[in-house]
Amino acid sequence: MAEKLFVLSGYLKGHDLKQQVVADVLGKTLTTANRKIRGKIPFTVKEIQLLHDRLGIPIDVFFFKNSS
Repeated sequence: MAEKLFVLSGYLKGHDLKQQVVADVLGKTLTTANRKIRGKIPFTVKEIQLLHDRLGIPIDVFFFKNSS
C-alpha cells in the first residue's frame, strides 16, 4: 500500500493539488480524503473516475505496483 501512497501523494504534490481539493471533488471531509490518500480507506471506482475526470489524475496512479 505504501507504493500507492507515494505515487498518489507524489502526484498531488507535483501538480500542486491540495488534499482539500480532492475532498471537495469527492464530497468528503478532509480527514476522509487524507485517509483514502494514505491507503487507510480504499477509493471506489466511481471516486477514481471522478478524480480523473475533474482533476486529470491518471487512473494508473491508483493502481501502481512496485516493480521491485
